[in-house]
Amino acid sequence: MLLAVDIGNTNIVIGLINKNRLISKQRILTNNSARVKVRGRLDGAIISSVVPRQTKVISRKIERRYGIKPVIVSWKNIGLKIALKKKGQIGIDRLVNAVAAKRLYGSPAVIIDFGTATTFCALDRKGRYLGGAITSGLAISRDVLHERTAKLPLIGIKKPKNAIGQDTIEAMRSGLFYGYVDMVDGMIKRFKAKLGLRAKVIATGGLSGIIASGTKSINVVDPDLTLKGLNIIYRKMRDARFAARRAR
Repeated sequence: MLLAVDIGNTNIVIGLINKNRLISKQRILTNNSARVKVRGRLDGAIISSVVPRQTKVISRKIERRYGIKPVIVSWKNIGLKIALKKKGQIGIDRLVNAVAAKRLYGSPAVIIDFGTATTFCALDRKGRYLGGAITSGLAISRDVLHERTAKLPLIGIKKPKNAIGQDTIEAMRSGLFYGYVDMVDGMIKRFKAKLGLRAKVIATGGLSGIIASGTKSINVVDPDLTLKGLNIIYRKMRDARFAARRAR
């Protein structure tokens, strides 16, 4: 049984994977890592994180409870060709997603993660990571609209009935949703101009489903892409260790 942990700025996502199958998933707030609880026998653990202080907390918790030292993923051990000089600046979650997209869906590819920030990543036809783009997430845009105006309420994020809103809430939903969808379509068009029109577009993250419902540019919605990527990386590293032992 593999424990896969993805530590993001807002949420920690924890998956239990048995024989390449995700059997359970838990999502908790990153600032509430004390709630991380996993039952069962573990054979291994792997962590990707963009929050270093939480990496240490959760790693120690796994070691104390299960006697297993988790693999901490970095650009150095991820097994992905990165066509950039400043490799250490890339969010590790973006690279993990790229590993999963390459293995599961092929390349060239555009990978979009709708999280606290929305990230666009590019893989060329050889499967090399080329870089991407980062913008504010839809929830952040919604929150700022509410916080910086006197009369606009905090609204739920969902697809509006019409582009032309008949009241304040529907007008806000239209602007947020369709404005964001059109931005996503525009970015995909720009990426495909470099990667080729055959590039597959894979979306992940908490808001991937709702955004995909408004665009035809997204080919695949895979909310578990990061956990799948962690599983792929761990299995590859484990197989490499076994091969090295046999070669001795």
